[in-house]
Amino acid sequence: MNMQEMLRQANVAGSFAQCKMGIEREGQRATIKGQLAATDHPQRLGNRSYHPYIQTDFAETQLELITPVCTRTTDLIGWLELLHTSAQTAMAPDEVIWPISMPPALPKNETDIALAKLTDAHDVAYRKHLADVYGRRKQMVSGIHFNFEFDPALVKQLFDLQTNITDLPDFKTALYFKVTRNYLRYQWLITYLMGVSPTSESGYFTDQNRPAEPVRSLRNSSYGYTNGPDVHVSYADMDHYLADLDRLEAAGILSEDKEFYAPVRLRGGQAVHDLRTSGVDYLEVRNIDLNPFSPYGINSAQITFLRCFMLTLLWLDEEQPADDWVATGFKINDEVALEKPTTVSAYVDEGDMLINAMAEMSHALQLPLSATLFNDARYALHRPEKTPAYMLYTQSQLSSQQQLATGLAIRNKQAANTATNRFMAANIPLRVLLVNAVKRGLTITFTNHAKTAFKLTFNGREIYVSDRGTSQDGDTWQPVTKETPLPVTVAHTLGISWRGDKPAI
Repeated sequence: MNMQEMLRQANVAGSFAQCKMGIEREGQRATIKGQLAATDHPQRLGNRSYHPYIQTDFAETQLELITPVCTRTTDLIGWLELLHTSAQTAMAPDEVIWPISMPPALPKNETDIALAKLTDAHDVAYRKHLADVYGRRKQMVSGIHFNFEFDPALVKQLFDLQTNITDLPDFKTALYFKVTRNYLRYQWLITYLMGVSPTSESGYFTDQNRPAEPVRSLRNSSYGYTNGPDVHVSYADMDHYLADLDRLEAAGILSEDKEFYAPVRLRGGQAVHDLRTSGVDYLEVRNIDLNPFSPYGINSAQITFLRCFMLTLLWLDEEQPADDWVATGFKINDEVALEKPTTVSAYVDEGDMLINAMAEMSHALQLPLSATLFNDARYALHRPEKTPAYMLYTQSQLSSQQQLATGLAIRNKQAANTATNRFMAANIPLRVLLVNAVKRGLTITFTNHAKTAFKLTFNGREIYVSDRGTSQDGDTWQPVTKETPLPVTVAHTLGISWRGDKPAI
């Protein structure tokens, strides 16, 4: 039985709504004049040693906003809005989150790019290693990492429909390797539809080894942050994959397995080599440029397309041996990334095939998706002016990319000061508390989205919060009074010190 037949027999429509997603959104802190910020990570954002939602990546200026796992796109967008509101309102008044993947103008002296000032000695040493081997400039590009896991119930259904693999964890690993190989083969479609890094600012390139700008996606081309040409890893199966990583580490080409930079990372356990025992739990897709026309770097339509695309990669057959299939994909992706953003791609016919396959699969499996999703993608394939790369480039020509990006960043920050989403009810104390909780690094678990009820956890202690007040058990509630406003009540219960109980939001 082939995969398409198995998917037709499984309850994919029900499981599609239960796939798990998470987003890591990188972004440089910049000034309202469009310059790279010179300040340290905002103190109001708590301690990076434990913060579950807001970290720094390579550089001290490079924020990383991390959502919890969600099954609904609306929840994922809600978390992104909450995290952006918290980060933006904790930053200095004259600082913004840079909205595009390519960094602002970089200093002439590379050592003036400050590495993230972390407390863990290993994390600091690792960043110094990256700076020495790859240089600091290319590390400054930012993007979206999309974490995706199929509904475990669907994986179990598919496992039961076949007899070739007798162990469920082995089957799941084989399934994710198939999806990974197909993603790497067809990654160019995401680069075409979501690539948005047509030009660079001063200081990114320092020699003549550069493309003739504009292109679709500098970040996703060979001019972005990539491993050296001697790094080759097989995706044929787990044994080949890990053996190649072992070989590269033993030869000193990679310092550790996480230095292997790929458009897709196979995730399971804490480190890459934990895959030996844990198998693959989910995939981390890393080749998505920041969408400057969304205040959060990605929008709902893009997330829905990615969800459908991931399932399509399971649906589609592979047409070459594993390593050849992947190598073809890398070659095509680099070509598409370096195409002018104002032109139709040379691979438009294959793009039509992929989008038609997505639509046919959606119809065959009765997925709850609108035809608009596929029609918009087809239209963008044939009309590049509908792609964000085209829009960013052409709008930048009216002034400059720096001015356009600065304007978008300022608009996003202004919006953060008045943001109200489904996680932030009209109840002002609850809104203040949510933002404060994110800033301080408390873990937030929503227990009732409709009524904005949630649980806060910190150092093993927890408290329930809603418009009824606070509770330590979820049953007995303490009303909030004028004398004991909500943030103070929670701070007293958790035994922590809040910094700024009433921030401007």
